[in-house]
Amino acid sequence: MKVFQTSILALFGFNLSYVLTLLTYNTDSCTNTTFYRRLEMDDLIFAGSLIGEINLVDKRAECFSQCQWRVTCNMVLYNPLTRKCKLYTEAFDSSSDDSVETGWEYYGISCADFTLENARADVNFINTDPKDVCNTNIIASDDNTSSCYTGASWEVVQVKCVSCYIGMARQSMIPSMAYSEELNFDLAAGMKLRLAVSGDTTEYNYVLFEAQNTDLVYLLSLRWGNSPARAVFTTRQGGTFGTEEVELPVSVNDINNYVIEIHIRETDFMTYVDGTLLMTNQMRLPFTGVRRVTVQGLTALHSFHIGYVLC
Repeated sequence: MKVFQTSILALFGFNLSYVLTLLTYNTDSCTNTTFYRRLEMDDLIFAGSLIGEINLVDKRAECFSQCQWRVTCNMVLYNPLTRKCKLYTEAFDSSSDDSVETGWEYYGISCADFTLENARADVNFINTDPKDVCNTNIIASDDNTSSCYTGASWEVVQVKCVSCYIGMARQSMIPSMAYSEELNFDLAAGMKLRLAVSGDTTEYNYVLFEAQNTDLVYLLSLRWGNSPARAVFTTRQGGTFGTEEVELPVSVNDINNYVIEIHIRETDFMTYVDGTLLMTNQMRLPFTGVRRVTVQGLTALHSFHIGYVLC
């Protein structure tokens, strides 16, 4: 379980940097993580030791979580005006400022028992794998009943820790229509998608992973009506489809009740039908910001699960 609390001194209005403390209980020895808000560093941005920049960030929580999951992250800059955050391996002081831009807020990090070699003496880092968060495999879910926190902001963000995400089932579908599940988390390597479906023989049965820029990073087309039946993998970038990878002949025990399972790995996808490996396909496009899963050509979607460990 993780709990965030604001500093007692900050609550009583003392003119000190705000402190946000994260209590963690996980498999490593890092048991106390603190995000330090340094008001005197407002509007400063830095060129060196940048890990990466994240766009379209609505809450500080997302920045803190991204930093926590990187073992080299020591500092977060968040800009609520531009909805961006920057992650750094090194924590800077006011003498090392690079330039000024309105809106940036500075958060340094401290974590007991861990020290980064190139960090300043008073700054430590977190050595926590995402799968250790809340002592389970985690996917963010819109559920405020949980006592487990995986992000933080001045308004604490509650996120339910679950072993897998359960999407909407649809027991009656029109095959010619596309149905999308909008996720509130990014798909990532290590996750698995399992769909129990009923297919159609006149329409191709599709499963699509779509990035925020509308690129299709994964497209599976199961063409049961073709002779012989075949599976097709491709991608779409900027409106242009890539080369199709075709597997045939393929078969399914019962088109009215079969299971598609897709394993997302670091560099490829492994796709199974009814427990049998159908295709292994290399990733062609960057697998970042993927939050939409679409299906089409089905007459029913009996279940929809995504997780590191499927429930």
